[in-house]
Amino acid sequence: MPFDPVVRPARLTDYAALANLLETGSNVHRHLDWRPALEWLGHDPFWVIEENTKILAALACPPDPPGVAWIRLFAVLPGVELRQAWQSLFEHILEYFRGWLEIKIAVIAIYPWFANLIKQMDFHLHQEIVILEWENVLPPYIACPPSVKIRRFDMADLPEVTAVDNRAFDPLWQNSFKSLGMALKQSAYATLAEVNGEIVGYQICTAGGYSAHLARLAVLPKIQKHSIGYLLVQDLLKYFSSQNVFRVTVNTQENNYASLGLYRKMGFWLTGDQFDVYLYNI
Repeated sequence: MPFDPVVRPARLTDYAALANLLETGSNVHRHLDWRPALEWLGHDPFWVIEENTKILAALACPPDPPGVAWIRLFAVLPGVELRQAWQSLFEHILEYFRGWLEIKIAVIAIYPWFANLIKQMDFHLHQEIVILEWENVLPPYIACPPSVKIRRFDMADLPEVTAVDNRAFDPLWQNSFKSLGMALKQSAYATLAEVNGEIVGYQICTAGGYSAHLARLAVLPKIQKHSIGYLLVQDLLKYFSSQNVFRVTVNTQENNYASLGLYRKMGFWLTGDQFDVYLYNI
């Protein structure tokens, strides 16, 4: 489809047109996010290609937390040349971030078409996310020491839990306060671990039907060899077993050997599925 496009920032009034783009687009990438793609509308940078008032393509990557801008959305209508649309939009994204002292543009390439595209656009492979699965065999039981308490995670805990999260992960994988709040609201089971009253770890799970997903597990580095992660996962597996949920999945980085070791110890196995993570260094 030849076009003489206008490239402009997205506006709040574009919501309906963008919803149609996501519904009818020939190529649509949505980030694995707690926030639906269109909830990023109103946050910069978010750009669209428009012709005769019709939105043909969109690209959004607002930074959250600061310093990390995941590609939240990229979508094009049928007939729009994919590479041309990406280049037209991405040059405005780069201009937006020009001059930032520190920013990483990152993407999880869920679909082969998107991986093929960004590999041609100066993104480089950073690491792989692997998927593990557990099927209803409870791991060897470890008693919770008197100093450790596993309890439900509620909204009042968010400031402390955000601090734990940010100390447990590299900046690329940290969650902001707002993202963790949204994760908690969408969770099926969320707990935290306290040692002598201090929050030292937490987990958030989602669920649907007879399966659940361990979406987040974090433990303070200073206490990662004290079985806190094991106790949190042991508790959630017991909980889901009692709810007749017999399948639990989890994602982790292929080089996160501590997490892989923990999950394997608890009966998770690698499914063979994986997603590639790419970075663009400005």
